[in-house]
Amino acid sequence: MYLVVTVWGSGFLCVANLDILRNMEIKSAKINTRNGSRKMDWQGQKLAEQIMQILLLVFVVIAFFAGYVLGSFQMMVLLYAGGVTLTTLITVPNWPFFNRNPLNWLDPSEAEKHPKPQVAMSVKKKATKK
Repeated sequence: MYLVVTVWGSGFLCVANLDILRNMEIKSAKINTRNGSRKMDWQGQKLAEQIMQILLLVFVVIAFFAGYVLGSFQMMVLLYAGGVTLTTLITVPNWPFFNRNPLNWLDPSEAEKHPKPQVAMSVKKKATKK
């Protein structure tokens, strides 16, 4: 299966084999767990998104007012670009404060000892009137 991505108006075209991407993701996950590094947990992802939204909004307001007061569109764009860069540096890396609530997965050897519970399906027949 192939994925084709185009960005409108830029002439950028990307074709990727999804099977290769999945295999790369699985290999990188194995490498990360061997080294003891952890990926960002769910609460950390939520926190990162909230921080990103707040910082971008703050920088939009600051850049707009600075550009309006100074009468400079260039200053507005530069301030906003600096804000986006700072926001990226804060929210994209896997900082330790994003990993405060790690998920403890069951070890595969333990999972084999405890089989999945079977869900009993009961089928009820509806009474039909004649």
